[in-house]
Amino acid sequence: MTSSICVVLCLALATVEITAAVELEGKRQRPDSDTEAAEDLKDLLYSSMHNIVSLNDLVTELSEKIAKLTISSAENTAEMKLSKAETTLSRAARSKEIEDLKTDAARVSEVESLKEQIGTLNKAFSLVLENKEVALAGMTTQMEAMKEEQVELDRAHAWQALHMAAAAACRGSTPTGGSGPNGNAVLAKENTRSCDQVCGASYFNVCDADISISGYKGQATSYSQRLGHFYNYGCGSPGNTSERFDEVKAGGDGVFSDHSTGNWYYRFCCCRKA
Repeated sequence: MTSSICVVLCLALATVEITAAVELEGKRQRPDSDTEAAEDLKDLLYSSMHNIVSLNDLVTELSEKIAKLTISSAENTAEMKLSKAETTLSRAARSKEIEDLKTDAARVSEVESLKEQIGTLNKAFSLVLENKEVALAGMTTQMEAMKEEQVELDRAHAWQALHMAAAAACRGSTPTGGSGPNGNAVLAKENTRSCDQVCGASYFNVCDADISISGYKGQATSYSQRLGHFYNYGCGSPGNTSERFDEVKAGGDGVFSDHSTGNWYYRFCCCRKA
C-alpha cells in the first residue's frame, strides 16, 4: 500500500512540474516583459510548493490511516486465529464429549448385561435353593422316620433282652430244669391272676415257677453294686398285683424304666406242656 502512495505522489509532482512548464512556455510565447515572467514564475513556484506541502500532509494522513488499517488487520487476523483456535478446541471438546457418551453407553450396556446375568444366576440359585430345601425337607423327614424306627428298634431289642433274661430265670427256677413234650414257654403274668391261671389258660398248661426280675441300666462299676433283682412268688398266688409289674399293661418305653421311676420288676410265668 506504501508503494501505491509513492506512485500517487510522484504522479502529483510530475503533474505540478508539467503544469509549471506549460505555463512557463506560454509566458515565453507572449511578448511580455521579463519582469512579469519572473513574477509569474515565482507565483508558479510558490503554488507548486504549496501543493507539495498539501501533498505531504495528505501523505502523512494516508500513512496514519494505513498504520491504523494495518493494526486493525492484525487484530482481525489475531481474532480470526483465536476464533479458529476456539473452534478447534470446541470441536475437540465435542469429540471428547461424544467419546465419553460412547464410553458411558458401553458401560450402561455392560451394566445391563451384568444385571441380566445376575438375574439369571438368581433364578438358577433360587431353583437350586428350592430344590435343596425340598431335598433337605425330604431328608429331614426321612431322618425323623429313621430316628423313630431306631427308637422302635431299640425298644424292641430292650424287650427282647428282658424276655431272654426271663427265659434264663425260668430255666433256673424249675425243679427239673424244663421238661415235657414241647419247648417250654415264658408268658407275661397278668397282675391280678396267678401263674397257674395264666399257664392253665394256654397251650402250656402247667406252671413251674412265677418269677419277678429287674435290672439296672449302665455298666457295673464295682463288685458290690446291685445289677438287678429277682423273686419267685410261686404258681398259686397272684403275688404283687401292681400294674407296674405287668408288661402287657406297661407303656412301650416301660422297658427303659428302672427303680428310679418305681418300676423295679416285671413278672413272668414259667409254663410247660403236660
